[in-house]
Amino acid sequence: MFSKKIEEVGNPVVYIFLTLAISCTYYGLNQEIRGIAIFIVAFFFLSLFYYCGISFTCIMIIFFIVGILMNCSYYRISNKINGEVRIVKVNNYSVIASYEGKNITLKTDKKNLYVGEKYKITGKIQNIQDKSNGIVGELEPKMINKVNGDFITNLYDFKRKIYSKLEENLGKRKAGLIASIAFGYSDYLDEEDKEDMKNFGVIHSISVSGLHVAILYGFLRIFMGSKFGLLATMIYVIFTGSSYPSIRAFVMLSSVEMGQILKRNNSSISALCLSAMILIIYQPYSIFSVSLHLSYLATLGIIMFNKKFNNILYKFHTKLRQSLSLTLSAQVFATPYLILIFKDFSVNFIIGNLFLVPFVDIIVVTGNILALTYGFPKLFDFCSYINLNIIKMFDWMLNTIDKIALPMFYGNEYVVFFYLFLILSFYFVRKGYNKFIYLPLISILVIGIQIYSPIINMKYYTEGAVLISYKGERVLIANKNQIDLKRLSEATMATKSYRQRKSINIDGICNVKLQGKNYVLETSKEKYLLKMVSGNEPSEYDIINFKDGLKDKIFIINGAVISVW
Repeated sequence: MFSKKIEEVGNPVVYIFLTLAISCTYYGLNQEIRGIAIFIVAFFFLSLFYYCGISFTCIMIIFFIVGILMNCSYYRISNKINGEVRIVKVNNYSVIASYEGKNITLKTDKKNLYVGEKYKITGKIQNIQDKSNGIVGELEPKMINKVNGDFITNLYDFKRKIYSKLEENLGKRKAGLIASIAFGYSDYLDEEDKEDMKNFGVIHSISVSGLHVAILYGFLRIFMGSKFGLLATMIYVIFTGSSYPSIRAFVMLSSVEMGQILKRNNSSISALCLSAMILIIYQPYSIFSVSLHLSYLATLGIIMFNKKFNNILYKFHTKLRQSLSLTLSAQVFATPYLILIFKDFSVNFIIGNLFLVPFVDIIVVTGNILALTYGFPKLFDFCSYINLNIIKMFDWMLNTIDKIALPMFYGNEYVVFFYLFLILSFYFVRKGYNKFIYLPLISILVIGIQIYSPIINMKYYTEGAVLISYKGERVLIANKNQIDLKRLSEATMATKSYRQRKSINIDGICNVKLQGKNYVLETSKEKYLLKMVSGNEPSEYDIINFKDGLKDKIFIINGAVISVW
C-alpha cells in the first residue's frame, strides 16, 4: 500500500486540487489558528501516504509548496503605488480595486466610482489584510484620476446602458429583476424580489450561476456550434462579472466539450476539480468564498446523486422526474452548508424550482437578447415588451405559489451535526455495517448535552450577538439595533433574548456588562473585554477578540476562561 505506484492512483486531478486547496487554507489560517492549520495539513498528507504511497505523496508535497509560494506571491505588494487600478466592488462600506491582479481597499470619499472603470492612483499601502476576501492592503489615494477604459470597462458600461434603457421601458423594479437574472447586474434589484427568491430556494437565479451559463451555452450551441458557442459563452462570463459559479460552469463545459472533440473520455469529478484548480490559481483566496463553496457543493451533489434520485422517482413523468432529481441532488450537500452559514433554509425549494426556474430559464435567454438588440431601438422595445409579459407571468406564478408556501426554517450547527450523522449512518448501513444504525441516536445524545450545557459557555455570532448557555438556559444578547433578534433567537434556540441589556448575571458564576459597543465579562477570577466591534480600543482588561479573530466560543470553568481555539 505504501509503495503504490504513481500510475496506479486514479483521478490525480482530484488530489492536486485538494493539495492546492489545503495549501491555500493553511496559508489563510496559519496566523490565527496555527495548531489546527498544521493538524489539517498533517492529517491530509498522512492519509495520502497511507492510500497513495510515498512517491505520489512526494509529488503532492511539491504542489503544496507551489500553493504556499503562490499565496506568498499574491499577498506581497510594494509599499507605494503609482499605477492603474480597476474598481471591482463598490458598496456602502468600502471600495475594492484590483492592482496588478491583487485586491486593495480604497479609502476615498469619491462617490462616482463604478465597477469596471480604471483609475490612475498614487499613495502608500497600509498592511491591513483580509485573507478571506483577498485584500492585500489598504490605500488612501493622494491622487485618483479616471483613465481610458479597455474591453472589460466597455462591457460593464454597456451593461449599465442596457439597464438604463430597460428602466425607461419597464420601470425600476422589473428592469432590476431582468438585469439581475439575465446578466448578473443586481445593483438595482428590489429587496422584496430578493426575499421571494430566497424563500423559494432559487436565490441563485438572481445572480449569474452555473445554471445561467449552461442555459445560454445550450442555446448558443444550436446556432453557433460547440466551438463558437464556447467562445460566445466565455464573453458572457466576462460580461456578467466572472463570478465563481459561472467560471466553474464554463470550465466544466469546456472540459466536457473538448473531451468530445478530442475523442477522450471525461470524468465529471475531474472536470469539477479542474475548474476549482483554475479558480484557486487565478485567485488563491477564493477557497474561502461562500459562493464558491455553495456552487461546488451543489454540483458535487448533482454528480453523485442525480442518477440515484432519477431511479427512485422512475414512476414520475420524465420531465418532472429530471427536474426533481436535479433539485434534490443539488441540495444534498448545499443544505447543511446553508444552515451552518445563514442559519435558515427554505423548505419551498421544490416548488420554487418546479414553477419559478422555468421562467428564469426563459428570462436568461430573452434578457440577453436585449444586449444583441441594443443598437436597434424598435427591436429593443419589442424585446422589452416580451420580457415585460414574461415578468407578468412570473409574478402571477410567484403570487400563486406564495399562498401554499411554508415559513422559512431556522437551524443551527446542531441540525447540521444530526444531518451529517444521519447521512453517514445511511451510507454505512447500505454498505452492510448495521451497527451504524445507532449513530443518529448517539448524535441526538451529544446534541442534547450541548444544548443543556453543563459547563457555562459563550458563543459569538457574526451578526453581532453572543449566546450564553448554561443548564438549559440559553440567553442571547445583542448590542446592535440592525440585528434581526427574533430570527437569530429562533436559529439559536434561545430561551431569552435581550437588545442593549446593560447587565446579565448567569447563576452567580459570571456577569456580563455592556460597555460602549462591547461587553465586559466578569468571573470570580478575572475580567475580560469581549470585543464585538472592529478597531483598537484601549482596555484595562484582557481582550477576547470575537469580531476580528477566528475565536467564536469560550468556556468558563472554575472562574477561568478557556477558548475553543
